[in-house]
Amino acid sequence: MKALLVGLGAALILSTAGVVCLGQSAKLPMFNTAGAGAKAADIEAAVALICKAKDRTLAKDGKISGCRTCPEGTDFHGIGNSSWEMYAETPGHFTSAQEDNLILDGTGCDSHASNFGGSFIFSFKDGKARLMRYGKGLVTSQCHKFAYADRRNFLICQRGWSGQGENDENLFMASFGVGGKETVKYLLSTTDSTGTCADDSAQVQESKIESVTFTPADSEKITGLTVTAKLGTVPCARAGKGAAKSYSVEFLFDGTKFVVAPASRAAWRRFEKD
Repeated sequence: MKALLVGLGAALILSTAGVVCLGQSAKLPMFNTAGAGAKAADIEAAVALICKAKDRTLAKDGKISGCRTCPEGTDFHGIGNSSWEMYAETPGHFTSAQEDNLILDGTGCDSHASNFGGSFIFSFKDGKARLMRYGKGLVTSQCHKFAYADRRNFLICQRGWSGQGENDENLFMASFGVGGKETVKYLLSTTDSTGTCADDSAQVQESKIESVTFTPADSEKITGLTVTAKLGTVPCARAGKGAAKSYSVEFLFDGTKFVVAPASRAAWRRFEKD
């Protein structure tokens, strides 16, 4: 059995509204499937290391939601009136199987070149937080958490951006070294230009990640995942009307890395970037 990560379209686990529309500064829903188990006390202790008490902002439920000033390490630290908004809190054992970590994702303090956001990674010992690193440009607001064979955690995440009628989506794997430095591996990316349509006869590329399923379901120890995505050159008049073909790409996981299944290599190559 497989577990559904992305339900792009009408059904909503993740929808197109949930993709980071960076070019339009769209607001993401507070959604992170990897965030279960994050402790409020740990979040408060972590935020205290990057934001002074007087600058911390609270949500309607009284929980910390961000910082009125941009934390050190972000592009806009000490510049203007920008503020940092926290989007996701992800606990786990990322830097080693024995270390307790917390990843805080946020936006508002980084430039377009830095994906308009990033993630702070912290370690905890005896309840005390330590800031390890800021991963500028690392967006972890929409992720699932899994484990390597050595029991360290890693993330499978989706992010995207929109600008000038083009919509890009990326599915990627994020892992972390002992010092907190991230390593990102892109599994599949799409680029859609149907937003540029002005003439029904114009030809554009329609492409979108439709779903991602994990095998097995509801387990940190997966053996693979399957991405379903559509791709095709279509006239504007038929954009979004089933003209683009859907492809399934299966990735196998051996406990240390993902590889494209032999039967999926031809489909995967269609989505490769030049």
